[in-house]
Amino acid sequence: MEIYEGFMLIHGGGIWSVKGCVHPEGYAVALPRYFNGRKLKTLSDGMRLVRERFPSYLSYVPDIGFEVPLVPLEESEILNPYLKREVQDERVTNFMSWFKEIGLTGSWLYLGRGDDLDLLSSNLENYRILKELRLRGITHSLKTINHSEVETLNTDNFSFLKSIRVLEGSYFGLPYTFKIVECEQFGKVLHKERFVGTVEIERGLKPFSLPVKYEAGKFILTSFRTRFTELPEGTVLKVKGYLLHREDFLDLDLDLAEEVKILKPGKVEGVY
Repeated sequence: MEIYEGFMLIHGGGIWSVKGCVHPEGYAVALPRYFNGRKLKTLSDGMRLVRERFPSYLSYVPDIGFEVPLVPLEESEILNPYLKREVQDERVTNFMSWFKEIGLTGSWLYLGRGDDLDLLSSNLENYRILKELRLRGITHSLKTINHSEVETLNTDNFSFLKSIRVLEGSYFGLPYTFKIVECEQFGKVLHKERFVGTVEIERGLKPFSLPVKYEAGKFILTSFRTRFTELPEGTVLKVKGYLLHREDFLDLDLDLAEEVKILKPGKVEGVY
């Protein structure tokens, strides 16, 4: 079974969230998501638990360019988002009925319930549907944030970007996050260097499907995180992090950044 961002694992007494599209044979790159009845909401929280309880899992993967947790699949149960499940909340079933080839992930996948909804698909047509639902007023933008999830961006930037996305929103009061995954191979990382500087997004190469890609001068900005999807063209960012020199391009990976700050927002199109 092919696994990628949005699949989950039962392993080591907890729930792990599969990250990205690069997974060495027999392993999944994954982060702890739910342990001892507690949800780990940030990347830093997940990595802290790995270093404390599973330090031997950390390994360098050339196609990723840094150390990541490798979870052995033969010792894990894979939770497949696309398997049909009984859901009692009619808002969940009604919302899912709008889309094509869709899966249910997050707490609905590993607990069978949740206060919000996490959806997964590899069908790009679903983004058009999301935009249509927002334009018709069937979904609405999110006006509040969970402060425990704020990371890399400051609170104001995090809130602003969340409010302009159609990949996040609410449906009859039910908050949702929609991941559309379109895997591609970036090639090996030859070396990396510290990066502190300002970049302007000139063109959205893949602004909504993960991994997202944006052209910014000689750099390509990349990310697997929803918080960096749908960045408007013209947005000027201050980035403090790492530049990955790949075989074919210079990858300014926003997922590695310590800080990403909006200096100037780009033009937002559509109704939010």
